Amino acid sequence: MNQKDDYSALSNMCISSGVRTPDINFVIKPTMRETYGLFIVTAGKGVFIIDGVRYPVKRGNSVMLFPYSRIEVTAYPGIIFEYKWVELRGFEVAVMISRTNFSRNRPVAPEIPVDNFFKYFDVDADGSDKVYSACRTNGRILILLSYYIQYYPSEKTTETNYVMQARDYIEKNFRDVSCTVNRVADKIQIDRTYLYRLFKQETGLSVIEYINNCRIRRACSMLSNTSAQIKDVALSVGFSDQLYFSKVFRKIRGITPTEYRKEHSNDLFM
Repeated sequence: MNQKDDYSALSNMCISSGVRTPDINFVIKPTMRETYGLFIVTAGKGVFIIDGVRYPVKRGNSVMLFPYSRIEVTAYPGIIFEYKWVELRGFEVAVMISRTNFSRNRPVAPEIPVDNFFKYFDVDADGSDKVYSACRTNGRILILLSYYIQYYPSEKTTETNYVMQARDYIEKNFRDVSCTVNRVADKIQIDRTYLYRLFKQETGLSVIEYINNCRIRRACSMLSNTSAQIKDVALSVGFSDQLYFSKVFRKIRGITPTEYRKEHSNDLFM
């Protein structure tokens, strides 16, 4: 196994990070990502617009962008505005964030009372694809999130726990064709309609949309890295019907599985 495969297998938590001083009306392209974005304002003040809602922020404020949300960042005229960010993924990250008081309706946190806290956003180890680099980056992410758990702990109700239980079950079982909305609701012992409302509110997706996104994400990896036939890929990620698999794949990715393989067959990983 080469180094890049090892790196991928570690489920690296950080996809990107950096610092930005935006101009007035700077916009982060409103792509629908399945990742989390954690921002901290390091100078001045500005406005984060998340799913159409404006959140004025100032130095020291943190902002959490949840998966499948849209964001714009705007600076006030004549006022310095700078922020750092990390883009995160993975179930471990989701669990840690669930232990904080961030929510889709409450994405802004007050200043974290830790000396030189901004430095914890400098998470890149050395920019390489080496296994040790991924380990160090993941370690920095865990330390960063631990401060939010300590100083901005969750005050949420048990409703969030239901969503986390559902996501946990889906992440572990989406490859099984029997992983359905009814099965998920039965496993965590709540009404299907109630689960739908909670899940949609917390993640921005319905339960079946989340299941399908997990399946298609895995299918993309298989299409890029293996020569398995399309029907075998479909079955291995939880689809018993190849035509339905292709329909869902096209809806989520915008192209067919065959087209995706042609475009990404030389990629080492997604």
